[in-house]
Amino acid sequence: MYRVRSENMNFLKGRKADLDAVGGALSAARTHVKLLMITLSVCLLSACVTPNSSLPPLAENPMHARVTDPAARKQLQLGNPIGAAEIYTQKANRAENAEVRQDYTLLAAEILFDRSLYSEGQQRIDSLPEDLATLALSQRRDILLAKSFNFDREPEQALEILPDPNTVESAFHRARLYEAQAQAYSILQDPDSELIARIELEQNINDPAIIQQGHEQIWNLLTTQPLSNLRTMTTNVRGDVYQGWIELALTHAASGVQGDKRRSGMRDWQQRFPNHPANPEFVASLYMPSGFDSNQNLDTPINQIAVLLPLSGSNTAAVAAAIRDGLIAAHDHAKSQLQAPTLRFYDVGENAGYARTAYATAINDGAGAVIGPLRKNAVAAIASQRDIPVPTLTLNTIQGSGISAGTSNIIQFGLAPEDEARSAAARAAGLNLNNAVILQSDDSRGEREGRAFQDTMFLYGGNVAHIAVLPKDEYDYSKQIKEALGIDKSDERFKTLSRTIGEKLFFEPSIRNDIDVIFLAVTSEQARSVRPQLDFFHARAITRLGTSRVASLDDDPKNNKDLNTIYYPDAPWVLRKSLQNDPVRKSILATFPSAEGAYAKLYALGADAYQLVTNLNELSQGQRLQGYTGGLELTQDGRIQRHLDWAQYVDGVSENVKSVEAPSLPSITSSSIN
Repeated sequence: MYRVRSENMNFLKGRKADLDAVGGALSAARTHVKLLMITLSVCLLSACVTPNSSLPPLAENPMHARVTDPAARKQLQLGNPIGAAEIYTQKANRAENAEVRQDYTLLAAEILFDRSLYSEGQQRIDSLPEDLATLALSQRRDILLAKSFNFDREPEQALEILPDPNTVESAFHRARLYEAQAQAYSILQDPDSELIARIELEQNINDPAIIQQGHEQIWNLLTTQPLSNLRTMTTNVRGDVYQGWIELALTHAASGVQGDKRRSGMRDWQQRFPNHPANPEFVASLYMPSGFDSNQNLDTPINQIAVLLPLSGSNTAAVAAAIRDGLIAAHDHAKSQLQAPTLRFYDVGENAGYARTAYATAINDGAGAVIGPLRKNAVAAIASQRDIPVPTLTLNTIQGSGISAGTSNIIQFGLAPEDEARSAAARAAGLNLNNAVILQSDDSRGEREGRAFQDTMFLYGGNVAHIAVLPKDEYDYSKQIKEALGIDKSDERFKTLSRTIGEKLFFEPSIRNDIDVIFLAVTSEQARSVRPQLDFFHARAITRLGTSRVASLDDDPKNNKDLNTIYYPDAPWVLRKSLQNDPVRKSILATFPSAEGAYAKLYALGADAYQLVTNLNELSQGQRLQGYTGGLELTQDGRIQRHLDWAQYVDGVSENVKSVEAPSLPSITSSSIN
């Protein structure tokens, strides 16, 4: 097996060497995309993810066991993996022994690849000779190349180049192999193989924090599967661990939001799978409240609020400034009404490690509460600290495992496309619409919105019968819509019948009868094409729900008639006419005209952040605050849930409609391993 792989290495090395040539163009394209996302504001805010955001803290990451150089460890502690990798690159350059030199080079590449710094990591791999000193070194290189193929969305090549796990002696590197394998199967949308790979991954590690992350990744995989997929997977003979995970997901889906049924189902599952690795800690944690402690004493007045923002960040300065200005406007209004706490701003730039330093400085400066930081990796750096001494309202959200155990002062708040998708699923549940089709754009936002809608539908006891991805730069979606509505099967039955009786029959296509809602995770331009095509294919009577992305940027009724019948949620700042005379909003618009355009919800986010921190008592007692980004409510897991306003297009005009509330969902924690 190794000999065959070596013969293919020239092709693979040549293909990966091309990444350096393409890397500059890709980097420039990514920079352009980021700048465009800043212009669109909310997209950037909700996607402020840097590569190391999903890694566990320094002391908990097993990779750091091999990073023994004190200077390199210091660089990792400061959030500078490129600096850490460079230290090992220099050690490799000084090494006289080929095996030692290659080991250091691979270690530098692994540091970078583990943080998704693929271009920088690839440069280290390209410096290696084709034939490495040992089989183990070649296997480590193959695992990194597989990760690079996954990054390029080429999972088949990734699976082909991965070594046979039985030949990899190191349990740690077997775990890395299974991780790359799971990533490939995730791209291929093969949940059966991905689950097997993640189970194998867990069997090769013994770090409790990493095992917990693995459990959460498995849970995220299973709870975003259609029920039909889960039921099919139960027929696979894969062992008790595999079967236990599937049964746990089915038990969870069957219980919906019924607390008694959920507890009874979990007890039954624990009795049937007493030795399952998810039992008992992970199962108990699924519904265990975490995050902000609503029982703590909040009577002490907050005299100073520290605000941590990346005001000098090259990609976040405009976003951070809009949030800052919204905060200041809310503070100035409060100061005109009564005594208000002092605001003190700290520029944390783009270095997650510096966010920790700024946080400690703010506490030493006397901050009684903290707002920020903004970027996901900076939020993770703060939330993973063992000591969070004051209430801290983050301006972005991270997954559960990024929060240090026992943390009770973290409140997560932000603007995310997933919020709107969950709101759409809640509306569907509130209207007793239980069977959905998802039409989503072929981009990361469409995928995120589609997954969030699907996951929430499952939690409410509903189902997603079909997901259709609409291709880019095309406006004829008849093939995807016919498949989603089951018309292609109706066509086939008609053709079969015609052939059987030998006569040409009159045929009117019929859609499947088990669909009562269509979720549109698409752009406004796509929605203009989708809506008429749905009507053409006899789906006029099915409710259509979208996100604010379907809303038009202009108010031209003639141009917007193709959006008719589509319901969508958005922030009160955008939809609620009664806010036209709100003093804070008027003050912001008078000074910052962009607050009515692309940056609108960022100013609203800043104003709401101030309101939340200065009303912690009310929040902790279950009170819903009326904010500019939505009705703001503190959940049991320390997150701010936004209850959004709703609108619908009628005769090309967006008109407000009544919001529909559904029962509150149980708290679920999930995370990912990259």
